[in-house]
Amino acid sequence: MLRISPVRCIHATTVRGKMARFKPKIARSKPVKTPSTLALDNFDFYYGPLFGDQWPSIRLGLLTPNKFVAVLNRFSMDAEVNAQILKDLGTTNIMDHLVGGKTADSKVIEAKKAAILGKPLVDAHGDVYTEEEAFGAAKVVEEGEKTEEQLEMRLEGGIHEFKEPSETYTMGQLNVKTDGEPEVFDSRRQLSKLEVTGVERFSGNMLRKDDFIMYPRDLGLYAYPRGSLLDFPGPIKDKNQISSWWLLDGGSVLPVLALDLQPTDNVLDMCSAPGGKSLLIAQTGLFDKLTCNDAKMARIGQLRRGLSMYIPPEAPEAQRIVIKRRDASNLEHWSDENCFDKVLVDAPCTTDRLAVNQDDGNLFAPSMTQERLNLPQLQVKLLVNALRSLKINGSVVYSTCSLSPMQNDAVVENAAVIAEQQFGIKVVEKGLTQLQNHLLPSGLYRFALNCQRGLLVVPHIASNFGPMYICKLQRLR
Repeated sequence: MLRISPVRCIHATTVRGKMARFKPKIARSKPVKTPSTLALDNFDFYYGPLFGDQWPSIRLGLLTPNKFVAVLNRFSMDAEVNAQILKDLGTTNIMDHLVGGKTADSKVIEAKKAAILGKPLVDAHGDVYTEEEAFGAAKVVEEGEKTEEQLEMRLEGGIHEFKEPSETYTMGQLNVKTDGEPEVFDSRRQLSKLEVTGVERFSGNMLRKDDFIMYPRDLGLYAYPRGSLLDFPGPIKDKNQISSWWLLDGGSVLPVLALDLQPTDNVLDMCSAPGGKSLLIAQTGLFDKLTCNDAKMARIGQLRRGLSMYIPPEAPEAQRIVIKRRDASNLEHWSDENCFDKVLVDAPCTTDRLAVNQDDGNLFAPSMTQERLNLPQLQVKLLVNALRSLKINGSVVYSTCSLSPMQNDAVVENAAVIAEQQFGIKVVEKGLTQLQNHLLPSGLYRFALNCQRGLLVVPHIASNFGPMYICKLQRLR
């Protein structure tokens, strides 16, 4: 039998229950930007106004895979066969445009003659080109000269409005002791106190003289035609395990060409690793001694491996290559003064193309901000020591793979000022108009129109080399 207990009276008080809330919320914070996105935002902000109408195509080029040239390794036992393989791919040797080619101006003259005679236009390779292409190449040079002329007019319009000073003083007169006697700068004694910020001042009065370059005839620099998207096959090794060719960005060959190497030159590659440009110098054979320097041991190992892959130990050039580890940015302890005929400074930089495409090791990462801001200071120190390393009448080529004027023109200006004021070194810029004019008709290179010093190869989707900045200085005293 089911028994039911009597229900007792319970006085219950209604209590409002408290329950945890689990309502979904949409995050209000913005997504974290990657270093490559930060780099692109930075470039849009600074480079957009700087390059104007050129920036959209430069930006597209930066975000598109770059184009390479194949450097033929003449130390391979099968060098002639390898050269024919590269030609059969449909490539052309850039050196043909430099050694036996024509300038943009000469192509215009031939175009006018051909138009009158009704004959086709044929270049040094037997390829037919149009009258529009000839005038287009010359137009780029003309626009660059016009931009430079307009810039000089703007500078003159501002500078000469100032009143001329009533008195002038030399650096020695400004550095006087309390007793009125001039103080002579002792570089050895005061180098430890010398501070370089990278933004000391600008020297707008550095002279420029056009350079005449003798190009190395033994180089093989093979490139696909403008607009081609083909890739090079992997290199072939001979029976001694020496590779047939290696790939370089097309802009990276220009600093070595600008050096104007001679057989008796004592050459320093100041920031040599990973070794692409040192290998290119070795390929020319135009040096008496090549010193490959880098500051980090890990990069020295990378340099050794790179050289051994392409240069057999029994080659005569291998006996003239020296690898050394020195901090080339140390002004106080740099001792290689007045030693070299040619110096190449391929300086550390923001590497703009990699910055917008890769996050690993990106200098635009928040943790790398200070290192990025210190780049101009480091670059100026490297270039100052490079100028100190030169013999009288020797020359240095400074290069970066950045579009930034603060890492390019400004570094050249600041280094020239410091070298003169602190070390008594007088320099002159060697204009690279000849090199530019010889490369333009190939259609493979595009140059910035607003570069105040040297040349700046800018990316372009049709022939995506660069960016690469090159400036050449000669030491006069």
